[in-house]
Amino acid sequence: MDYLIKSEGAVLGFCIKKHYIDFLCGKTLYKMDKESKTVVCKKEIFEKEGLARIMAADENRIYISDFCTLYVLNGEDYEILGKWKIGEDLSSDICGMVTDEKKIYCSIRNGRIITVDKSFYDRNEYIVSDASMWSLKIFNNCLLCGTVDGQLLLLNKETMAVEKKLTLSKHNIRSLYVNGTILYAACQDKKLFKIDLTEFKLLESQKNVHKKMFDCVGLYDDMLVTVSYPCGEIALWDMNTLEKRKEIKTPLSLNGNAYIEGDKLYIASRNIYGIGRIYLK
Repeated sequence: MDYLIKSEGAVLGFCIKKHYIDFLCGKTLYKMDKESKTVVCKKEIFEKEGLARIMAADENRIYISDFCTLYVLNGEDYEILGKWKIGEDLSSDICGMVTDEKKIYCSIRNGRIITVDKSFYDRNEYIVSDASMWSLKIFNNCLLCGTVDGQLLLLNKETMAVEKKLTLSKHNIRSLYVNGTILYAACQDKKLFKIDLTEFKLLESQKNVHKKMFDCVGLYDDMLVTVSYPCGEIALWDMNTLEKRKEIKTPLSLNGNAYIEGDKLYIASRNIYGIGRIYLK
């Protein structure tokens, strides 16, 4: 592994666009040119250090959750366009976040979702489940949610009503990756699931994918890439059969973020001061 970016501390989140990488390190948000590796924008966003932050982006804006607070920033100069305290304490902090062209969807501990309109910033709250939801993904006109009690939910994005439900385990469905009409789901009990979203049924599953919790990162060629930060493992699986093709050992720790671009895997973790780069081929 080499470094795409070196920083003074661990990168807590990053988003990759065509020419730039936006990344959060400590209290500061940075924008770096991918080719020249020069910082073109830098701004201290937070007053205190924090590890419970989720970062997402679209073409024009960056969204960061900080415990119970949601920040919306201009993607060019990092001007704070809005800041809302959505929850109050550990019973109402933001667990997951995803965006589409109209709304920001924040899952709140204990089974609630708060939507924020991107144009007018109107907020609405919905009770969706009895369990918290750490993983959210957009699928067509629906929202996919993985719950900590092992269920996969399909919600109507307009009404936020549960249209379909699939029980996969008794443990947390902590990571989701959508490819067309196929969903790959990582479970806290070390199982990997492949699901047909059209019929909402389980197609394949694999046990003991890693020794500890892991994330579904994306596809490389005809393989699904998973990362287990606590194990320091990256694994590649046949996207159809879920048979293991390859395993890569690399120093990682606790948790992190990863993104596939071409044959490169960009990765950040608590013990990496920067963003690492691994060539999957």
